[in-house]
Amino acid sequence: MSGNPDVNRKALYPDLADFVLVGDVGSGKTALTLALLESSDQVLKTQAVVFHPSHVVDTPGEFTSRPAYYGALLSTIAEISTVVYLQPANSRAFSLPPGLLHVYPDKRVIGVVSKTDLPDADTESACRIMADHNISPPYFLTSTATGEGVAALRSFLISLQTPDASMGACEERAEQAIVGENEY
Repeated sequence: MSGNPDVNRKALYPDLADFVLVGDVGSGKTALTLALLESSDQVLKTQAVVFHPSHVVDTPGEFTSRPAYYGALLSTIAEISTVVYLQPANSRAFSLPPGLLHVYPDKRVIGVVSKTDLPDADTESACRIMADHNISPPYFLTSTATGEGVAALRSFLISLQTPDASMGACEERAEQAIVGENEY
C-alpha cells in the first residue's frame, strides 16, 4: 500500500481497539478503517483479512457475500469483542443470513450506515434493514468522503474500551449516537 507505511506497526489511537469491520463488497469497510485510524494509506480492495494494531481488523467483503467464507468470518471474529457491521445507505440488501452475527452471544454488534453522501442514500431504510436483522441502535451514519460520523464512531468505539464499559452500549453513550445526530 502507498501512504503511511507505519500504520500497521503502531497504534495511532491506542484506545481504539478490539473490533472487526464486516460488510458486503464495496460497503466501505477499508475506507472507514483507514478513516478511523486517520491513516493516509490508499484505499484498495481488501483481498484478505488485514490486522491493524490493537486488534482492529478489516475483513474482505467476500466473507459476507459468499457462504463458503462464513467459517472464515466466524473464525476471524471469534477473539474480537465488537463487530462493526456496515450497511451501505444505497443498498436494500442485508449481506448475511439471519443470526450469523449473533453466533457468539458475548459479542457487541454495532450498526453503521456507510456512504451517506451518495445521491441515492436512504439512511432510514438502511437503519430499518439492520433493525430487521437484530442489530440494535444506536446506528452511526457515516461518510468517509465527507467525514460525517467518523469522529463520533471513533469516540464510541474508544468508550467501549474503558474499564466500566459493559458488553453493550450503555444508555448514556447510546444517546450520543442517535440516528442522524452524530456529534463530532
